[in-house]
Amino acid sequence: MRKIKISIISLLAIAFCSPLFSQENEITIDASKSLGEINPFVYGQFIEYMGRCIDGGIYEENSPLSDARGFRTDVLEKAKELAPTLLRFPGGTVIKTFHWEDGIGPKEQRKAKKNLIWGGINPYHFGTCEFIEYCRELNCEPVLVINISTGTPDEAANWVEYCNGTENTYYANLRRSHGYPEPFNVKYWALGNEEAAEPDAGRHQNPHKYVEDVWHFIKLMKLTDPSIKLIANGESGNKEWTKTALKGLDGAIDYISYHAYVGTNGPSPYSIFQKIQGQDTWMREFAEMVKATVPDTVQNWKKWYRFPHRTAPVKIALDEWGIWEQQEPPYGTTNTYEWRHGLATACFLNAILHNAEHIGMANWAQMVNILAPIMTNSQTSVKQTVFFPLKEYRKQSLKESVQAKAQSPIIEKGLQSINVSATVDRDKKLMTVNIVNINPQALKTKLRFSGCKIGKLLNTTVMTATSLDAKNKLDSPDKNVVQTKYTDINKKTEEIKLQGESITICKFELSDI
Repeated sequence: MRKIKISIISLLAIAFCSPLFSQENEITIDASKSLGEINPFVYGQFIEYMGRCIDGGIYEENSPLSDARGFRTDVLEKAKELAPTLLRFPGGTVIKTFHWEDGIGPKEQRKAKKNLIWGGINPYHFGTCEFIEYCRELNCEPVLVINISTGTPDEAANWVEYCNGTENTYYANLRRSHGYPEPFNVKYWALGNEEAAEPDAGRHQNPHKYVEDVWHFIKLMKLTDPSIKLIANGESGNKEWTKTALKGLDGAIDYISYHAYVGTNGPSPYSIFQKIQGQDTWMREFAEMVKATVPDTVQNWKKWYRFPHRTAPVKIALDEWGIWEQQEPPYGTTNTYEWRHGLATACFLNAILHNAEHIGMANWAQMVNILAPIMTNSQTSVKQTVFFPLKEYRKQSLKESVQAKAQSPIIEKGLQSINVSATVDRDKKLMTVNIVNINPQALKTKLRFSGCKIGKLLNTTVMTATSLDAKNKLDSPDKNVVQTKYTDINKKTEEIKLQGESITICKFELSDI
């Protein structure tokens, strides 16, 4: 056997190139570098007529777990913990065959129809009014998606009138006859869903056709209620399609949609984090494209439209985002999430906060049973691992996102162990630092601040699990694999020890900012 000599220099070179080596783990936050105000609407959720998301999920008639309205009380309790600021309904791809009048009035008179998109029969016992009641229970804003594939502009305008009408008109009176004398005041309306997706029954592969068709919907909807805000379709992977839609609809729309799902590539467990890192960059590039395509202010608006133009820059509506692992055929949507998905969710939330300037709303897709933080069967419900970061970020993030960077061991090429975001409330003189450590090792990490003077570390919230593949299961609903530990600190610190495979939220007081 050949004798091998290893010099001290060689050993040092090996050590410094090791993926788990770092001279010093460090997080730096610069409060003088704002990444934008955080719109509260980035903490939204989404429900669709898909599988057991609605029927058998949030709504289950004649169940001992449901109230008199058919709302599953165990699910509603968990949804209230998530405290979504928006709830989007009824789709999703299913919108292409949805006609809103099928789901109003006495339930025994509603039209049961085949769900042509996702299968099964939809009795439409959960319709517009039930959706609004659910939103009121959650104290969140409703977002309604209209059918521009098989629906008509008149149908869409009538839905606006049914929801928001205050005068002596047929559809406002129809709502009143159904037991709702006061208007629903639905402010946010989406102009279709993924209309360019030909396999998903979309018929607008040509963006010019989308613009032409949608303009008629916009005119009648806006003439019905000029105060509504509109979300146009964007194509996350097709900037040219999106540019055409933006240019053609400029002035009339307030948001452009962006959909983003991530999953794991086979045996590569860290690939999901690589994809989220890519989404962070892609969202920024998409936002730059939007800003370069349409000016912040509208000029030369024609008075003959008879409704006002937008008064703020077009924002991104990340109206579907989440984690989609292809776990079962045909569509792989009933995902059982492991703790690594909880860590990935926190990283994705960090990416959203990094792009706070550009994102006007965001909805996790979906809230119950389908790619969901809440799972049910007929006897019980559980919080999946992704539930916990969704809940804590909603509860603890502050008004404004500021620059936060990390130096930490490399797990894989270009992927650091630590992923971080930071938020501040300058009036209350508070800062939160949201830290994800995907490394299995605990990491002692220096904290460095600029653009502000840090007072005490007030408290920490640490989320961990028994293992990276740990998951909460419906067959053992009382066993929660995610531990959330809240600790009061109340002292100054320049270093924190991050547990392996953990999410840590640190709240600091600011003595000056």
